[in-house]
Amino acid sequence: MLMLKSHFKTNNRGHLVIGGIDAVELADKFGTPLYVVDEQRVREKYRNFHKAFSDRWSNVLVCYALKANSNLAVVRVLQSEGAGADVSSENELRIAIDAGIPGENIVFNGNHKTQREMELAITNGVLINVDNFQELEAVDKIASQLGKRARIGFRVNPDVKTPTHPYIATGLRESKFGFDVASGQALKAYQLAAKMKNVEVVGIHAHIGSQLLDIAPFEEEAEKLMALVAEIKERLNISILFVDFGGGIGVPYKPEDRELQPWMVGERVVKVVKRFVGEKDLSEPMLIFEPGRYLVADAGVLLARVGYVKERPNGPIWISVDAGMNALIRPALYGAYHHIELANKVNQKNDVSINVAGPLCESGDFLGKERKLPKAEQGDLAVIFDVGAYGLAMSSQHTAQPRPAMVLVNSGEAEVIRRRETFEDLTRLDRIPGWLK
Repeated sequence: MLMLKSHFKTNNRGHLVIGGIDAVELADKFGTPLYVVDEQRVREKYRNFHKAFSDRWSNVLVCYALKANSNLAVVRVLQSEGAGADVSSENELRIAIDAGIPGENIVFNGNHKTQREMELAITNGVLINVDNFQELEAVDKIASQLGKRARIGFRVNPDVKTPTHPYIATGLRESKFGFDVASGQALKAYQLAAKMKNVEVVGIHAHIGSQLLDIAPFEEEAEKLMALVAEIKERLNISILFVDFGGGIGVPYKPEDRELQPWMVGERVVKVVKRFVGEKDLSEPMLIFEPGRYLVADAGVLLARVGYVKERPNGPIWISVDAGMNALIRPALYGAYHHIELANKVNQKNDVSINVAGPLCESGDFLGKERKLPKAEQGDLAVIFDVGAYGLAMSSQHTAQPRPAMVLVNSGEAEVIRRRETFEDLTRLDRIPGWLK
């Protein structure tokens, strides 16, 4: 294989092995399309990430970004490792709480928090990262109605350029998120909040983008955040207790991608924090990080059965599989690359150029083009890698396709953690009005 990571194995049948189980056997038992998540890989990635920062700073909280994969069992795995949660909706917050994560270890982000969401967050002691002035007023009012003080930070926009897809670059000045730092807007937010009776200003937050494999933007973010922390202390006498750097560390999807190790980011970021704390006489804050993709992406694969092989004279070879853009939207939405192999032929030579299409009636329904694979046949099992993040989480029922099942594997055991949707699931919410009956 071109890209077989350490947690994947092959057996004497030439099949891919995930979590101690033959991928072909998983597909036969649970059907396809099928998401498979390796529990031990999730744990390994969390421990690696946490160690990268806790080895360098004593007070660290790693908050898993549920938007990457909000499956309750996946969140529970991370909760058992000590993770907090980064949420951006009422249901993500409820999932985090149901998974056993205490409110004080949850941060609520996003630019459009509803009254209901803020009530739930305040009631559970969640740290709310306020996005705009109107939201600040709303938080203060809701907290007053509840007879509580809301713990808040402010999401600030440090205007850090990042080499990533425009849709996931979130720290630029033109982004929809946060208070502008350069104009003084962010400082004004802290000034206003300090006069409010129902909020406790404790944090600062930024998130500069996702799928970053370059260390420089993280260092620039740290410089700008800590400079603002120092200014807030000097001008407003507010001590920031939580500095939340967001997420962003990517994974190497392509064979040529170079992995950015968390310890490299930890080394640079903590060095900046220590310098500001020492030079500006700041209190030592808790450092919060919000990884999502890094923790779960390469722990997940998507298994899909080859249905047909189409060859054209002087044209490409197409294979169609039973998972399409409904199950994995990233290739169609972002032009994203996901490595593909045939799980039942991993030891065979990849010498045929093949386009891999899904079953939907759309030209954009493809998972990969011009991929070198073994000669494909009906019944082969395609495996799409690095889909544990933003795979099932972004899936749809387009063309009335049911969403796939998801199983968790661990040292030879497998259990369904999300069942496959049925026809009844597709139509359960539909109603025919009386005049059409």
